Amino acid sequence: MTTPDSTPTPPKYTIVCVDDDPDMLAAVVRALRPVGYEILQTSNPVEALDLVALRDVAVLVSDYEMPEMNGVDLAAAARRVRPETVRVLMTGRKSLDTAVDGINQGEIFRYVQKPFELRTLRKAVEDAVERHVALLASAAEHEVLTRRERLATELEEEYPNITKVVHTDGVYEVPPLDIAALSGLGLDSIIAAART
Repeated sequence: MTTPDSTPTPPKYTIVCVDDDPDMLAAVVRALRPVGYEILQTSNPVEALDLVALRDVAVLVSDYEMPEMNGVDLAAAARRVRPETVRVLMTGRKSLDTAVDGINQGEIFRYVQKPFELRTLRKAVEDAVERHVALLASAAEHEVLTRRERLATELEEEYPNITKVVHTDGVYEVPPLDIAALSGLGLDSIIAAART
């Protein structure tokens, strides 16, 4: 998308914020809104998980201690639903167990200590958005490689040895091809020359 002066508009990333404390939730939203993200907020972790499942969510910012589901469990569920959504956990706890659980179960990208400093939260979310973009690029690259491998396999099945070209000392060597299998591909003059 471009603006009238043809300057590209940066994409608007979606951030889901969840905290059962309405005052803390409002503070997180106020801290992030000026950055220009699309902010979706809820006090219910199950609803947050639904948002992650239904929307292209770049970052999930979650409280740790919530009544229905703790933040680590929510992060782990979000990772299963949408692995490219990066997870940030906010906690007032300074427990090593909380950190270890978050890393091992929910693959938490960043921890933000409560009460949070504005720049710390914004930096954590900014870094998480960058990680989200990198994960998407990696997934797209993986998809291209997978598609390429599938195509090579299909070609090899249909035209045996077609993918077995060898390059040695500046010379390309192609193993014998099944010429009959190539007929009908618009290569008739090449096939005729190969037969002579």
